[in-house]
Amino acid sequence: MPIYATGWGLEPALQENLQKPELDPAGGRTILNAKQPTKPHRALEVQTQRAIERIAESGCPVLIVGERGVGKRSVAGQIHAQSHQSHGAFTEVHGADANAASIEAALRTVGTLYLVEVGDLSLAAQEQLLEAFLHCEATQSCRLVCGTCRELVDEVKSRRMREDFFHAISGVTLRVPPLRCRRSEILSIAEDLLTQYSEQFDRPKPVLRKEILGFLMKHNWPGNLLELQTAIKTFVAIGDQTISLAALKAAAPVGRPNGNHKPQSLKQATRTALLQIERQLISEMLATTGGNRKRAADELGISYKALLYKLKLVGSESQPALNKNGVAS
Repeated sequence: MPIYATGWGLEPALQENLQKPELDPAGGRTILNAKQPTKPHRALEVQTQRAIERIAESGCPVLIVGERGVGKRSVAGQIHAQSHQSHGAFTEVHGADANAASIEAALRTVGTLYLVEVGDLSLAAQEQLLEAFLHCEATQSCRLVCGTCRELVDEVKSRRMREDFFHAISGVTLRVPPLRCRRSEILSIAEDLLTQYSEQFDRPKPVLRKEILGFLMKHNWPGNLLELQTAIKTFVAIGDQTISLAALKAAAPVGRPNGNHKPQSLKQATRTALLQIERQLISEMLATTGGNRKRAADELGISYKALLYKLKLVGSESQPALNKNGVAS
C-alpha cells in the first residue's frame, strides 16, 4: 500500500534541497517544505520516498507538522522502517499522557519513539525528555520522531514550550499539507482504498459513479486522510452508492475547514443518511397520495403505526394537518 501521507510535492530539485536546506530564521532548523502537488500522485510518491530515505538514513530527530488526519503517523512509520533502527520497536507515546516513567522506558527501547502531539507535553515532561533524549542520542540506540498540528514557534514564544527542547526535536521538519491542497491525489488514493476495503470486507470492488467522484474532488476534507478513509469504507461497507453518498453529505461539516474536524463514524453517517432518505421517500409518497397517511403506509409497505413513528422520527412539521381518517384536511 502507498504511504498517502507522503504524497505531497517537495521542492523541484530534491537533491539540491536536501544538500542546501532552507533555514528557519526563528531557530536555524533544517526544514523541508511541502508544496501543492503539480505532478501525478504516483510520480510524487517516488520523489517523496527518496526524501524519506535520505531523512531516515541521517539519524537526526524529525518533527512532522500537519493538520489532524493528514497521516503524520504513517510518515513516522515509514522513517522508522527505512532507518538504522528498523530492527527495533516503533513506540508511540501521546504527549498528553507522557510522564517520566513512560518517556524513560520508551527511550531505553532500541528503535524509534514517535511522540504524538508533542505540543501537549508539560514543561516538566519536556525537561525530562530532553535529558533522556540527549543520552539516547549519544548512544544512538533510539530515534526520536515527533508529530504536531501546532506551530511550535508560537508555543515557544508563549512559553508553553522550552526553546532548548524545541531545537532538540526539530533537526529536520517535514510539513505535510492538508488533503484539500493535494486534490490531484484524491482519486488515486480513493482507488487504492477501494481495493483495500473490498478485500477487508470480502466484497466486490465498486465502480464509483461520476456524481460521487465529483463529490470526492470538490469536498474540502477537513478531516483529511482519516475522513477520506471513512468515506471510502462507507461505500464498500454499505454497498448502495445512493445511501453512501447521502451519508457522506450528511457527515460533511458546514463552514471553513480548520483541520480539527473529527469525521462521523460509519454507523453515525449511515444512520443520518437513512433518515434523510426515509424523509424524502415519505414526503414524496404523501404528496402522491394527497396527504393520505394510511394509503401512503400501504404504498410504502409499512404499517400505519410505523409510518406515524417514522414521521415523528424524521420530523413532520411541513406536513398538513390530517383528519381522523389520516387524510389532509
